[in-house]
Parts: sequence; structure tokens; C-alpha cells
Amino acid sequence: MWKTCLLLLFSAGAAFGQLDDNTITITATRQVTLQPDQIVFNLGVQAAETAGLDDVLAQLPGTGISAANLGSVNGFLNMVAWDFTLKVPLTQASATTTLLAQLEQKSGGVVSFNVQGTQVSEALQQAQPCSQTALVADARSQAQTLAAAAGYTVGPVLAVSDGSGAQTPSSVPTYVYSNFIVGQFLAIEQNFVTGPPTACTAVVKFQLYSYH
Repeated sequence: MWKTCLLLLFSAGAAFGQLDDNTITITATRQVTLQPDQIVFNLGVQAAETAGLDDVLAQLPGTGISAANLGSVNGFLNMVAWDFTLKVPLTQASATTTLLAQLEQKSGGVVSFNVQGTQVSEALQQAQPCSQTALVADARSQAQTLAAAAGYTVGPVLAVSDGSGAQTPSSVPTYVYSNFIVGQFLAIEQNFVTGPPTACTAVVKFQLYSYH
């Protein structure tokens, strides 16, 4: 009887686990912080109503921009504004900024751009997935602490919830960029800002055995 009461007490007080008759369910969470590896530029091109996509892309030589980068096309008066998004590695931020500034200057204002911010690329997220093995090990450690206090030992894993080890990408960039003019060149000022980490979670159910 005292074991049953103790199990109920732990069940009510543990935010990360739940004990019942012969099993224990633990939610294990780890935080993984991924530093952004891409800088995102917004580019705008003003063109005549008769201009096509090829005519607009001809205004952006050396950028690698194609139809896949096109975000929107908006008409105003007798002109059309073409907007593109360009994502490049942070290591290429300076070179890309210089290139875009030169295009902007040569175009006489037909081409314009700004820095939207930074982000973690899909490739980097996939290269550093959450470890389900580590999460299960964390869950077992927590389960053993609870079970031992109630006179039980933790047995094999009975179930792991769907989506265990899933990642929730950060919605706030770790770096924030702002543009400013220095002579004839556009420079980038980089400020470090800490963003929320990626959350890795697994819900694991274990078998419980009594000492007696």
C-alpha cells in the first residue's frame, strides 16, 4: 500500500514523468543551439511593363539569381517592381554585399537591396539532428530516480512517442544585420543577439519491476 501511495505522490509532483501501476512515462528534452550560417538579402528591380523575367535577370549578373528566387511582382504607374530573395553563406556576406552595392550604383537606382537577416540553413539542421539514443538515455536516468525512490527498478523501453527527437527551428535569428553607407560602399554592421535554441523531445515509456 505504501508503494502505491508513494507512486501517486511522485506522479502528481513530477513535471517530467508519470508513474502508474507497472510503467513509467518520461518526457526528455534537450536544447541544441545552432548558429545561423546564411545571410538573407532582399533585392528589388524596377522595370518597364514590357520587360520579361529574362530582361530583369539581366540586371543582376553574377548573383546567381534565377526564377526560383522570385518572391513577387507588383505593378505601379507604368513600372513593375520585381522582388527577389537571395540566401548565401555567411562567409560570402561581404563579397555579396560588395557585388550588390556595385549593381545598385551602376543601375542608377533600378536595382536596390537590403539585408533581411540571417537563418539556419536546412542543410545545417539536417546535419545536426537530435539524437534519439541520447534522449532515451536521459529519460531512463530520470525514470530510475523516480522508480528507485518507490522501491522499483526500470526495465525495458515499451514505447517511444511519434516524432521523438524532432526539431523545432528557432524563429529568431542569432545575428541581426543593419546596412549603412561608408563613402561609396555599403558595409554591414553585425550585432550578436542570442535567440531561442532548438528543442529536441522524446516521450519514453518504460516497464517497472518491483524489488520484492
